[in-house]
Amino acid sequence: MRKIILLLFISTIGLAQDKELPLGKITDSLLISGDRGTYAVYLPTTYSEEKKWPVIMVFDPSGRGELAVSHFIEASEKYGYIIAGSNNVKNATYQENFNIARAFYAEVLSRYSTDDNGIYLGGFSGGARLASAIAVISKNIKGVLACGASFANNNTYMPKRNSFLYVGIVGDEDFNYREMKSADDYLNKLKFDSDLLIFSEGHVWPPKHFITKGVRLLTLKSMTRNILPKNEEKIKQFYTEDLEFNRDLVNKNEMLYAYRDLEAMKENYRFYFEKDSIKDLQKEVKRTKNYRTQRNSQYYVDEIEPSYYMDYLNYLPRDIAAAELESLGYWEGEIISLNKDFINSPDPAKQKMGKRLISFLTVVPSELEASYNEEENLQNLLYINIFKTIITPKEYDAYLKVLKYTVKKGDYGMALFYLEKMLKNDFKDVDQLNNQEGITLLRIQPEYNDLLEAYGLETMY
Repeated sequence: MRKIILLLFISTIGLAQDKELPLGKITDSLLISGDRGTYAVYLPTTYSEEKKWPVIMVFDPSGRGELAVSHFIEASEKYGYIIAGSNNVKNATYQENFNIARAFYAEVLSRYSTDDNGIYLGGFSGGARLASAIAVISKNIKGVLACGASFANNNTYMPKRNSFLYVGIVGDEDFNYREMKSADDYLNKLKFDSDLLIFSEGHVWPPKHFITKGVRLLTLKSMTRNILPKNEEKIKQFYTEDLEFNRDLVNKNEMLYAYRDLEAMKENYRFYFEKDSIKDLQKEVKRTKNYRTQRNSQYYVDEIEPSYYMDYLNYLPRDIAAAELESLGYWEGEIISLNKDFINSPDPAKQKMGKRLISFLTVVPSELEASYNEEENLQNLLYINIFKTIITPKEYDAYLKVLKYTVKKGDYGMALFYLEKMLKNDFKDVDQLNNQEGITLLRIQPEYNDLLEAYGLETMY
Protein backbone atom coordinates (compact mmCIF):
# COMPACT_ATOMS: atom_id res chain seq x y z
CA MET A 1 0.00 0.00 0.00
CA ARG A 2 2.83 2.39 0.89
CA LYS A 3 4.40 1.69 -2.54
CA ILE A 4 1.14 2.55 -4.30
CA ILE A 5 0.85 5.83 -2.37
CA LEU A 6 4.48 6.65 -3.21
CA LEU A 7 3.89 5.98 -6.93
CA LEU A 8 0.77 8.15 -6.89
CA PHE A 9 2.73 10.91 -5.15
CA ILE A 10 5.54 10.73 -7.74
CA SER A 11 3.00 10.76 -10.59
CA THR A 12 1.31 13.82 -9.10
CA ILE A 13 4.65 15.62 -8.84
CA GLY A 14 5.39 14.71 -12.46
CA LEU A 15 2.10 16.19 -13.65
CA ALA A 16 2.67 19.33 -11.61
CA GLN A 17 6.13 19.73 -13.09
CA ASP A 18 4.70 19.38 -16.60
CA LYS A 19 2.32 22.27 -15.97
CA GLU A 20 5.14 24.43 -14.65
CA LEU A 21 7.47 23.96 -17.60
CA PRO A 22 9.18 27.28 -18.38
CA LEU A 23 8.13 29.10 -21.52
CA GLY A 24 10.77 30.29 -23.98
CA LYS A 25 13.33 27.79 -22.72
CA ILE A 26 14.31 24.23 -23.68
CA THR A 27 13.45 21.65 -21.05
CA ASP A 28 15.39 18.41 -21.54
CA SER A 29 15.17 14.84 -20.22
CA LEU A 30 11.40 14.81 -19.75
CA LEU A 31 10.20 11.27 -19.09
CA ILE A 32 7.85 9.51 -21.49
CA SER A 33 5.06 7.63 -19.73
CA GLY A 34 5.81 3.97 -19.08
CA ASP A 35 9.54 4.65 -18.85
CA ARG A 36 9.82 4.55 -22.66
CA GLY A 37 12.50 7.18 -23.04
CA THR A 38 12.97 10.93 -22.67
CA TYR A 39 12.65 14.02 -24.83
CA ALA A 40 13.30 17.76 -24.92
CA VAL A 41 10.62 20.39 -25.49
CA TYR A 42 10.43 24.09 -26.25
CA LEU A 43 7.20 25.96 -25.53
CA PRO A 44 7.04 29.42 -27.15
CA THR A 45 6.80 32.39 -24.78
CA THR A 46 3.17 32.95 -25.85
CA TYR A 47 2.14 29.35 -25.14
CA SER A 48 -1.00 28.75 -23.11
CA GLU A 49 -3.41 25.86 -22.84
CA GLU A 50 -6.31 28.09 -23.81
CA LYS A 51 -5.67 27.39 -27.52
CA LYS A 52 -4.41 24.54 -29.67
CA TRP A 53 -0.87 24.76 -31.07
CA PRO A 54 0.79 23.17 -34.08
CA VAL A 55 3.73 20.98 -33.15
CA ILE A 56 6.96 19.93 -34.86
CA MET A 57 8.52 16.71 -33.55
CA VAL A 58 12.18 16.46 -34.52
CA PHE A 59 14.71 13.64 -34.74
CA ASP A 60 18.49 13.83 -34.51
CA PRO A 61 20.26 10.63 -35.68
CA SER A 62 22.26 10.48 -32.44
CA GLY A 63 19.26 11.04 -30.17
CA ARG A 64 20.26 14.59 -29.22
CA GLY A 65 16.79 15.99 -28.61
CA GLU A 66 17.94 19.25 -27.04
CA LEU A 67 20.29 19.98 -29.95
CA ALA A 68 17.57 19.26 -32.51
CA VAL A 69 15.07 21.48 -30.71
CA SER A 70 17.58 24.34 -30.40
CA HIS A 71 17.62 24.81 -34.18
CA PHE A 72 13.88 25.53 -34.20
CA ILE A 73 13.63 28.13 -31.42
CA GLU A 74 13.47 31.15 -33.73
CA ALA A 75 10.80 29.45 -35.86
CA SER A 76 8.85 28.48 -32.75
CA GLU A 77 8.70 32.06 -31.52
CA LYS A 78 7.96 33.60 -34.92
CA TYR A 79 5.31 31.18 -36.09
CA GLY A 80 3.90 29.68 -32.90
CA TYR A 81 4.97 26.03 -32.80
CA ILE A 82 5.63 23.63 -29.95
CA ILE A 83 8.97 21.93 -30.69
CA ALA A 84 9.80 18.51 -29.22
CA GLY A 85 12.88 16.36 -29.83
CA SER A 86 13.34 12.67 -29.05
CA ASN A 87 16.40 11.61 -27.04
CA ASN A 88 16.10 7.95 -27.99
CA VAL A 89 16.00 7.74 -31.78
CA LYS A 90 19.30 6.34 -33.08
CA ASN A 91 20.68 4.87 -36.30
CA ALA A 92 18.90 1.58 -35.59
CA THR A 93 16.32 -0.46 -37.53
CA TYR A 94 13.22 1.34 -38.70
CA GLN A 95 11.00 -0.91 -36.61
CA GLU A 96 12.95 -0.03 -33.45
CA ASN A 97 12.77 3.67 -34.25
CA PHE A 98 9.07 3.47 -35.15
CA ASN A 99 8.36 2.05 -31.68
CA ILE A 100 10.42 4.80 -30.04
CA ALA A 101 8.77 7.49 -32.17
CA ARG A 102 5.28 6.13 -31.46
CA ALA A 103 5.74 6.50 -27.69
CA PHE A 104 7.29 9.96 -28.12
CA TYR A 105 4.49 11.06 -30.47
CA ALA A 106 1.74 9.88 -28.11
CA GLU A 107 3.38 11.57 -25.12
CA VAL A 108 3.71 14.96 -26.80
CA LEU A 109 0.15 14.97 -28.12
CA SER A 110 -1.32 13.95 -24.76
CA ARG A 111 0.77 16.26 -22.57
CA TYR A 112 0.49 19.57 -24.44
CA SER A 113 -2.30 21.58 -26.00
CA THR A 114 -1.64 20.47 -29.57
CA ASP A 115 -3.64 20.95 -32.75
CA ASP A 116 -4.42 17.52 -34.21
CA ASN A 117 -4.54 19.14 -37.64
CA GLY A 118 -1.10 20.72 -37.23
CA ILE A 119 1.34 17.85 -36.67
CA TYR A 120 4.68 18.12 -38.47
CA LEU A 121 7.94 16.18 -38.35
CA GLY A 122 11.53 17.22 -38.90
CA GLY A 123 14.95 15.66 -38.70
CA PHE A 124 18.56 15.57 -39.79
CA SER A 125 20.29 12.76 -41.72
CA GLY A 126 18.89 9.43 -40.48
CA GLY A 127 16.38 11.44 -38.45
CA ALA A 128 15.12 13.02 -41.69
CA ARG A 129 14.70 9.60 -43.27
CA LEU A 130 12.74 8.47 -40.21
CA ALA A 131 10.51 11.57 -40.33
CA SER A 132 9.73 10.95 -44.00
CA ALA A 133 9.05 7.25 -43.39
CA ILE A 134 6.60 8.04 -40.57
CA ALA A 135 4.82 10.58 -42.77
CA VAL A 136 4.43 7.95 -45.51
CA ILE A 137 2.78 5.37 -43.23
CA SER A 138 0.77 7.82 -41.11
CA LYS A 139 -2.37 9.71 -42.11
CA ASN A 140 -1.90 12.42 -39.49
CA ILE A 141 1.36 14.10 -40.53
CA LYS A 142 0.82 17.34 -42.43
CA GLY A 143 4.38 18.11 -43.40
CA VAL A 144 8.05 17.13 -43.15
CA LEU A 145 11.19 19.27 -42.86
CA ALA A 146 13.99 16.93 -43.98
CA CYS A 147 17.59 18.09 -43.48
CA GLY A 148 20.60 16.35 -45.01
CA ALA A 149 18.78 13.22 -46.28
CA SER A 150 15.58 12.33 -48.09
CA PHE A 151 13.87 8.94 -47.81
CA ALA A 152 14.49 5.51 -46.36
CA ASN A 153 16.31 3.02 -48.59
CA ASN A 154 13.19 0.87 -48.52
CA ASN A 155 10.43 1.07 -51.10
CA THR A 156 7.78 0.59 -48.39
CA TYR A 157 8.65 3.99 -46.92
CA MET A 158 8.98 5.89 -50.19
CA PRO A 159 6.28 8.52 -50.85
CA LYS A 160 3.83 7.26 -53.46
CA ARG A 161 1.15 9.92 -53.33
CA ASN A 162 0.82 13.59 -52.49
CA SER A 163 -0.27 13.20 -48.86
CA PHE A 164 1.94 15.69 -46.96
CA LEU A 165 3.98 18.85 -47.49
CA TYR A 166 7.73 18.45 -47.90
CA VAL A 167 10.62 20.88 -47.48
CA GLY A 168 14.15 19.56 -47.93
CA ILE A 169 17.27 21.42 -46.79
CA VAL A 170 20.78 20.30 -47.73
CA GLY A 171 24.31 21.68 -47.82
CA ASP A 172 25.99 22.01 -51.20
CA GLU A 173 29.06 20.19 -49.82
CA ASP A 174 26.95 17.37 -48.35
CA PHE A 175 27.48 13.86 -49.76
CA ASN A 176 23.66 13.59 -49.81
CA TYR A 177 23.27 16.72 -51.95
CA ARG A 178 22.75 14.74 -55.18
CA GLU A 179 20.28 12.45 -53.40
CA MET A 180 18.25 15.42 -52.15
CA LYS A 181 18.09 16.94 -55.63
CA SER A 182 16.92 13.61 -57.07
CA ALA A 183 14.31 13.34 -54.32
CA ASP A 184 13.02 16.81 -55.17
CA ASP A 185 12.69 15.81 -58.84
CA TYR A 186 10.89 12.61 -57.80
CA LEU A 187 8.41 14.50 -55.61
CA ASN A 188 7.72 17.04 -58.34
CA LYS A 189 6.80 14.19 -60.69
CA LEU A 190 4.31 12.99 -58.06
CA LYS A 191 2.85 16.53 -57.90
CA PHE A 192 4.01 16.93 -54.29
CA ASP A 193 4.02 20.42 -52.83
CA SER A 194 7.77 20.33 -52.16
CA ASP A 195 10.69 22.74 -51.93
CA LEU A 196 14.44 22.25 -51.71
CA LEU A 197 16.63 24.80 -49.92
CA ILE A 198 20.41 24.69 -50.41
CA PHE A 199 22.97 26.25 -48.06
CA SER A 200 26.75 26.49 -48.28
CA GLU A 201 28.07 23.80 -45.91
CA GLY A 202 28.47 20.04 -45.58
CA HIS A 203 26.58 17.29 -43.76
CA VAL A 204 25.43 19.29 -40.73
CA TRP A 205 22.21 20.67 -39.30
CA PRO A 206 21.33 23.69 -41.47
CA PRO A 207 21.88 27.27 -40.24
CA LYS A 208 18.99 28.41 -38.09
CA HIS A 209 17.74 30.97 -40.61
CA PHE A 210 17.34 28.14 -43.12
CA ILE A 211 15.35 26.12 -40.56
CA THR A 212 13.20 29.20 -39.97
CA LYS A 213 12.72 29.59 -43.73
CA GLY A 214 11.70 25.92 -43.94
CA VAL A 215 9.13 26.26 -41.16
CA ARG A 216 7.86 29.46 -42.78
CA LEU A 217 7.32 27.56 -46.03
CA LEU A 218 5.46 24.76 -44.26
CA THR A 219 3.27 27.33 -42.50
CA LEU A 220 2.52 29.26 -45.70
CA LYS A 221 1.70 26.10 -47.64
CA SER A 222 -0.47 24.85 -44.76
CA MET A 223 -2.45 28.09 -44.86
CA THR A 224 -2.80 27.84 -48.64
CA ARG A 225 -4.16 24.30 -48.26
CA ASN A 226 -6.40 25.27 -45.31
CA ILE A 227 -4.51 22.92 -43.00
CA LEU A 228 -3.85 25.89 -40.70
CA PRO A 229 -6.15 28.94 -40.45
CA LYS A 230 -5.34 31.45 -43.19
CA ASN A 231 -4.02 34.76 -41.87
CA GLU A 232 -3.46 37.53 -44.44
CA GLU A 233 -1.28 39.62 -42.11
CA LYS A 234 1.00 36.68 -41.43
CA ILE A 235 1.25 35.90 -45.13
CA LYS A 236 2.38 39.49 -45.77
CA GLN A 237 4.95 39.02 -43.00
CA PHE A 238 6.15 35.75 -44.59
CA TYR A 239 6.52 37.50 -47.95
CA THR A 240 8.58 40.31 -46.43
CA GLU A 241 10.80 37.81 -44.61
CA ASP A 242 11.30 35.77 -47.77
CA LEU A 243 12.36 38.89 -49.66
CA GLU A 244 14.89 39.60 -46.89
CA PHE A 245 16.13 36.01 -47.10
CA ASN A 246 16.58 36.45 -50.85
CA ARG A 247 18.44 39.74 -50.43
CA ASP A 248 20.82 37.97 -48.09
CA LEU A 249 21.57 35.40 -50.82
CA VAL A 250 22.26 38.22 -53.29
CA ASN A 251 24.50 40.02 -50.80
CA LYS A 252 26.48 36.80 -50.37
CA ASN A 253 26.85 36.60 -54.15
CA GLU A 254 24.87 33.34 -54.27
CA MET A 255 23.13 34.47 -57.45
CA LEU A 256 22.06 31.08 -58.75
CA TYR A 257 20.45 30.18 -55.42
CA ALA A 258 18.83 33.63 -55.27
CA TYR A 259 17.30 33.19 -58.72
CA ARG A 260 15.93 29.74 -57.85
CA ASP A 261 14.59 31.06 -54.56
CA LEU A 262 12.66 33.76 -56.42
CA GLU A 263 11.32 31.11 -58.80
CA ALA A 264 9.97 29.18 -55.80
CA MET A 265 8.49 32.38 -54.33
CA LYS A 266 6.51 32.96 -57.53
CA GLU A 267 4.89 29.56 -57.05
CA ASN A 268 4.38 29.72 -53.29
CA TYR A 269 2.84 33.21 -53.24
CA ARG A 270 0.89 32.92 -56.50
CA PHE A 271 -2.48 33.24 -54.73
CA TYR A 272 -1.49 36.29 -52.70
CA PHE A 273 0.78 38.63 -54.69
CA GLU A 274 1.34 39.65 -58.29
CA LYS A 275 4.30 37.88 -59.85
CA ASP A 276 5.61 40.99 -61.62
CA SER A 277 7.65 42.29 -58.69
CA ILE A 278 9.35 38.91 -58.28
CA LYS A 279 9.97 38.70 -62.03
CA ASP A 280 11.66 42.10 -61.89
CA LEU A 281 13.96 40.86 -59.14
CA GLN A 282 14.75 37.78 -61.19
CA LYS A 283 15.69 39.94 -64.17
CA GLU A 284 18.08 41.92 -61.98
CA VAL A 285 19.76 38.74 -60.78
CA LYS A 286 19.85 37.24 -64.26
CA ARG A 287 21.63 40.27 -65.70
CA THR A 288 24.63 39.85 -63.41
CA LYS A 289 27.80 38.22 -64.68
CA ASN A 290 28.05 36.15 -61.49
CA TYR A 291 24.66 34.56 -62.14
CA ARG A 292 25.69 33.46 -65.63
CA THR A 293 29.03 32.15 -64.38
CA GLN A 294 27.43 30.20 -61.53
CA ARG A 295 24.70 28.82 -63.80
CA ASN A 296 27.18 27.56 -66.40
CA SER A 297 29.43 26.02 -63.75
CA GLN A 298 26.45 24.26 -62.20
CA TYR A 299 25.37 22.91 -65.60
CA TYR A 300 28.85 21.42 -66.05
CA VAL A 301 28.92 19.87 -62.58
CA ASP A 302 25.40 18.45 -62.95
CA GLU A 303 26.52 16.80 -66.18
CA ILE A 304 29.63 15.03 -64.89
CA GLU A 305 29.06 14.39 -61.18
CA PRO A 306 26.54 11.49 -61.35
CA SER A 307 29.01 9.27 -63.25
CA TYR A 308 31.50 9.58 -60.38
CA TYR A 309 28.93 8.29 -57.89
CA MET A 310 28.02 5.39 -60.17
CA ASP A 311 31.66 4.37 -60.50
CA TYR A 312 32.33 4.66 -56.78
CA LEU A 313 29.24 2.64 -55.88
CA ASN A 314 30.19 -0.03 -58.41
CA TYR A 315 33.87 -0.40 -57.60
CA LEU A 316 34.56 0.61 -54.00
CA PRO A 317 32.35 -2.03 -52.29
CA ARG A 318 33.85 -4.67 -54.59
CA ASP A 319 37.39 -3.63 -53.74
CA ILE A 320 36.59 -3.65 -50.04
CA ALA A 321 35.07 -7.14 -50.37
CA ALA A 322 38.14 -8.40 -52.26
CA ALA A 323 40.45 -6.59 -49.79
CA GLU A 324 43.47 -6.71 -52.11
CA LEU A 325 45.73 -3.98 -50.78
CA GLU A 326 47.27 -3.40 -54.21
CA SER A 327 44.03 -1.76 -55.39
CA LEU A 328 44.48 0.99 -52.80
CA GLY A 329 46.96 2.57 -55.21
CA TYR A 330 44.12 3.28 -57.63
CA TRP A 331 42.08 5.01 -54.92
CA GLU A 332 45.08 7.03 -53.79
CA GLY A 333 45.42 8.24 -57.38
CA GLU A 334 41.70 9.04 -57.48
CA ILE A 335 41.97 11.22 -54.37
CA ILE A 336 44.95 13.05 -55.88
CA SER A 337 42.91 13.69 -59.05
CA LEU A 338 39.88 14.92 -57.09
CA ASN A 339 42.05 17.36 -55.18
CA LYS A 340 43.82 18.58 -58.31
CA ASP A 341 40.79 18.87 -60.61
CA PHE A 342 38.12 19.96 -58.16
CA ILE A 343 39.11 20.78 -54.57
CA ASN A 344 41.92 23.08 -55.73
CA SER A 345 39.95 24.52 -58.65
CA PRO A 346 39.27 28.28 -58.71
CA ASP A 347 35.64 27.44 -59.61
CA PRO A 348 33.50 27.25 -56.42
CA ALA A 349 31.04 24.79 -58.03
CA LYS A 350 33.88 22.38 -58.82
CA GLN A 351 35.31 22.81 -55.31
CA LYS A 352 31.97 21.89 -53.78
CA MET A 353 31.60 18.90 -56.09
CA GLY A 354 35.05 17.70 -55.02
CA LYS A 355 34.13 18.04 -51.35
CA ARG A 356 30.91 16.09 -51.92
CA LEU A 357 32.78 13.26 -53.62
CA ILE A 358 35.49 13.11 -50.94
CA SER A 359 32.77 13.05 -48.26
CA PHE A 360 30.98 10.27 -50.12
CA LEU A 361 34.17 8.22 -50.27
CA THR A 362 34.50 8.73 -46.52
CA VAL A 363 30.98 7.53 -45.78
CA VAL A 364 30.86 4.39 -47.95
CA PRO A 365 33.63 2.44 -46.13
CA SER A 366 32.34 3.57 -42.74
CA GLU A 367 28.90 2.20 -43.62
CA LEU A 368 30.38 -1.10 -44.83
CA GLU A 369 32.71 -1.47 -41.84
CA ALA A 370 29.82 -2.40 -39.55
CA SER A 371 29.07 -5.48 -41.68
CA TYR A 372 32.50 -7.02 -41.02
CA ASN A 373 33.84 -8.65 -37.86
CA GLU A 374 37.44 -8.90 -36.76
CA GLU A 375 37.60 -12.67 -36.44
CA GLU A 376 36.38 -13.49 -39.94
CA ASN A 377 37.11 -10.31 -41.93
CA LEU A 378 40.40 -8.97 -40.61
CA GLN A 379 41.77 -8.24 -44.10
CA ASN A 380 38.59 -6.33 -45.07
CA LEU A 381 38.79 -4.20 -41.94
CA LEU A 382 42.46 -3.53 -42.59
CA TYR A 383 41.62 -2.42 -46.15
CA ILE A 384 38.84 -0.12 -44.96
CA ASN A 385 41.00 1.62 -42.39
CA ILE A 386 43.98 2.07 -44.71
CA PHE A 387 41.50 3.54 -47.21
CA LYS A 388 40.33 5.98 -44.52
CA THR A 389 43.89 7.19 -43.96
CA ILE A 390 44.19 7.87 -47.69
CA ILE A 391 40.99 9.93 -47.69
CA THR A 392 41.77 11.74 -44.43
CA PRO A 393 45.50 11.69 -43.58
CA LYS A 394 44.80 12.81 -40.00
CA GLU A 395 42.16 10.14 -39.28
CA TYR A 396 44.10 8.87 -36.26
CA ASP A 397 41.50 6.33 -35.13
CA ALA A 398 41.88 4.60 -38.50
CA TYR A 399 45.68 4.47 -38.10
CA LEU A 400 45.31 2.93 -34.65
CA LYS A 401 43.03 0.25 -36.07
CA VAL A 402 45.55 -0.41 -38.84
CA LEU A 403 48.24 -0.92 -36.18
CA LYS A 404 45.98 -3.31 -34.29
CA TYR A 405 45.06 -5.36 -37.38
CA THR A 406 48.61 -5.55 -38.77
CA VAL A 407 49.95 -6.70 -35.39
CA LYS A 408 47.23 -9.35 -35.28
CA LYS A 409 48.40 -10.51 -38.72
CA GLY A 410 52.01 -10.49 -37.49
CA ASP A 411 53.04 -7.92 -40.11
CA TYR A 412 55.20 -5.62 -37.98
CA GLY A 413 56.80 -4.00 -41.02
CA MET A 414 53.43 -2.71 -42.20
CA ALA A 415 52.53 -1.68 -38.66
CA LEU A 416 55.71 0.40 -38.34
CA PHE A 417 55.11 1.93 -41.78
CA TYR A 418 51.65 3.19 -40.76
CA LEU A 419 52.90 4.24 -37.33
CA GLU A 420 55.42 6.51 -39.06
CA LYS A 421 52.74 7.84 -41.45
CA MET A 422 50.59 8.70 -38.44
CA LEU A 423 53.48 10.47 -36.72
CA LYS A 424 54.27 12.39 -39.93
CA ASN A 425 50.68 13.61 -39.85
CA ASP A 426 51.21 15.28 -36.46
CA PHE A 427 49.92 12.57 -34.11
CA LYS A 428 51.06 13.51 -30.57
CA ASP A 429 48.81 11.57 -28.16
CA VAL A 430 51.30 9.08 -26.69
CA ASP A 431 48.84 8.08 -23.95
CA GLN A 432 46.29 7.01 -26.55
CA LEU A 433 48.99 5.03 -28.34
CA ASN A 434 50.14 3.39 -25.11
CA ASN A 435 46.58 2.43 -24.19
CA GLN A 436 45.62 1.11 -27.64
CA GLU A 437 44.52 -2.52 -27.36
CA GLY A 438 46.11 -5.17 -29.51
CA ILE A 439 49.52 -3.57 -30.17
CA THR A 440 51.52 -4.74 -27.14
CA LEU A 441 53.81 -6.82 -29.36
CA LEU A 442 54.48 -3.75 -31.50
CA ARG A 443 55.38 -1.60 -28.49
CA ILE A 444 58.21 -3.96 -27.49
CA GLN A 445 59.85 -3.70 -30.92
CA PRO A 446 63.05 -1.56 -30.83
CA GLU A 447 61.96 0.23 -34.02
CA TYR A 448 58.76 1.35 -32.28
CA ASN A 449 60.64 3.35 -29.65
CA ASP A 450 63.10 4.63 -32.25
CA LEU A 451 60.20 6.11 -34.25
CA LEU A 452 58.66 7.78 -31.20
CA GLU A 453 61.99 9.30 -30.22
CA ALA A 454 62.61 10.47 -33.79
CA TYR A 455 59.38 12.49 -33.61
CA GLY A 456 60.14 13.88 -30.15
CA LEU A 457 57.70 11.69 -28.21
CA GLU A 458 58.25 9.87 -24.91
CA THR A 459 58.69 6.09 -24.94
CA MET A 460 57.44 3.53 -22.43
CA TYR A 461 60.66 1.54 -22.28
